[in-house]
Amino acid sequence: MSYLKNLSRPRLIGLSIGLAIVLFLSVNVFTSNTFQSVRADLTEGNLYSLSNGTKTLLSELDEPLHMRLFLSESLVQSAPQLAAYAKRVRSMLDTYANRADGKITLEVIDPKPFSDAEDRAVGLGINRIRLAGVADPLFFGLAVTNSTDGKANIPVFAPDREAFLEYDLTRLVAELGQNGKPVVAVLDGIGLSGNPVARTQQQQVMSQLKEVYEVEFLNGDVDKLPDNTRVVMAVHPQNLSDRTLYTLDQWALSGGATMVFVDPHAETQTGPQPGMPAPNATSDFDKLFKAWGVEFDGTKAVADAGYAIRTGRNVAGRQVEVPNYPWLSLRGEAIEKSDVILSQLSSLVLTTAGNFVAKGENVSISPLLTASSDAGLVKASDAASPYGDPRELLNSLETSDKPLILAGRLNGTIKTAFADGKPEGSEFEGEHLKELKGKLNIILVGDADMLMDRNWIHHRQIFGQQIAQAFANNGDFVLNTVEQMAGGVALADLRGRGVSWRPFERIAALEKAADEKYRTKEQELVKRLQETEEKIRKLSADKPEQKGDFVSEETVQAVEQFRADLLSTRAQLRTVQHDLRRDVEQMKAWVTTANVGLIPAIVAAGALGFAIRRPRRSVPKRRGRKG
Repeated sequence: MSYLKNLSRPRLIGLSIGLAIVLFLSVNVFTSNTFQSVRADLTEGNLYSLSNGTKTLLSELDEPLHMRLFLSESLVQSAPQLAAYAKRVRSMLDTYANRADGKITLEVIDPKPFSDAEDRAVGLGINRIRLAGVADPLFFGLAVTNSTDGKANIPVFAPDREAFLEYDLTRLVAELGQNGKPVVAVLDGIGLSGNPVARTQQQQVMSQLKEVYEVEFLNGDVDKLPDNTRVVMAVHPQNLSDRTLYTLDQWALSGGATMVFVDPHAETQTGPQPGMPAPNATSDFDKLFKAWGVEFDGTKAVADAGYAIRTGRNVAGRQVEVPNYPWLSLRGEAIEKSDVILSQLSSLVLTTAGNFVAKGENVSISPLLTASSDAGLVKASDAASPYGDPRELLNSLETSDKPLILAGRLNGTIKTAFADGKPEGSEFEGEHLKELKGKLNIILVGDADMLMDRNWIHHRQIFGQQIAQAFANNGDFVLNTVEQMAGGVALADLRGRGVSWRPFERIAALEKAADEKYRTKEQELVKRLQETEEKIRKLSADKPEQKGDFVSEETVQAVEQFRADLLSTRAQLRTVQHDLRRDVEQMKAWVTTANVGLIPAIVAAGALGFAIRRPRRSVPKRRGRKG
């Protein structure tokens, strides 16, 4: 201590700064090694945090997973926007692995051109990326495998999907991390499975579901759902017994994923005889809807001038094309793009659809598909009529001051429709639930016809094979919804977040301006090249007497002038490029300095100033004793 007291003030300040630097570096080294898995997410929108549902899923994995992130190092260097995204992807995957308690192995691979790693990436379904100015193909994708040879991938991490990064990763984990193939149980009241008597084939949406899931059709009285059921689809329910309704009721109350497709008039429902219409084409799910606090009026259909499809009709003896107001092609604002199942969809077709209203005190409906402000309700029987002018429906239109919900998520708490317990004859073996136990996971859709091929695909014969070509996203809507609901709460809770790429607008403006200037010069060069070549061609054409290798003096001078112009223009281009990089690099250096060094420098300067200005504690001098 006496040594420190004898130090001069400048030396004491220098020693303090040196010790502070050593302490700072020591703390960083210690924390980076000791607390490697401990993270704090201070980003706007919590870009690097996991939802509670994902954390639960990772802690309950049945299958060990091997994740391979194929990320080209040259991609990170060539594309700043993708570099920021790549950093977030890698950080998120590290978090998944750390949270999985050893059940997830993460491998980061840089596939070099013509290497085994490149062949491996292609073999696992990872797409090549081509960037301007980069000769070799690049990779930025993820392949996941489990111990039973299950495979899934993200072929490329597209920037427009960054808001749904956690959803996409959790979807893969949910798909491969559980034992057994997930089952989708379907109550089919419209003919999705096909009907040999009516000569109808299985609908395309069922074929697509079967590629990923085990689809089980439920028939007769249903007292028990198939093992490993993840999602129940009740499509155009009619005349269901209390035993079946009770099973569905208890499934929904337990938090089971449920999709309900009801319809005021199912146009594609067939009657008892082929070619004959059904005597009653209205869905009936009222018993459960009433208990759940949902109103669906089967006598009313939505008519919407804003999204009406034009169809041919016989009006006053003439075949004309008119807007068919109950037939809707939904797009734009009608589709809730903030919801992950709809974020990539552009068009859905619904015909003679109904709407939902939340009537219960403890429930609400989050819209997925809504009609326009021009929409209203008409009699379902009038809407379904194939005769007359559909424009006359506007005369009886019942408008509403609230948006008409064509499809939505049911939120809140619900109670059973069977307060007295199991109905007579039921062999249901589970606990009787009187109210919701868990989180509600129900999606309501007001049209069953949307599942049928005629509403979203064309069948064409190409080279002797029947090819299905989609003109609407109805199939994608069903697949996305089942996929999310099959993931349980982990996926049902996920919504879009922000993005990691937040560009410097001033720098971007500089780059854009300089790039425009560069391209203008480049265009001038090309134009000058073309003019000179044309001049040479004319000179040659004007001298028919020129033979063999003889070239006129004028042509030689023109070529020399062209070369001189070419060299001059190239020099100008290099100058523009140099000026571009200089301005941009200066701006980047200033911003980096301000972000990284300026604030710490200000703090250090303040501390130094405080230390210098602080008065030194006076030490009283010892006085000698008088003898």
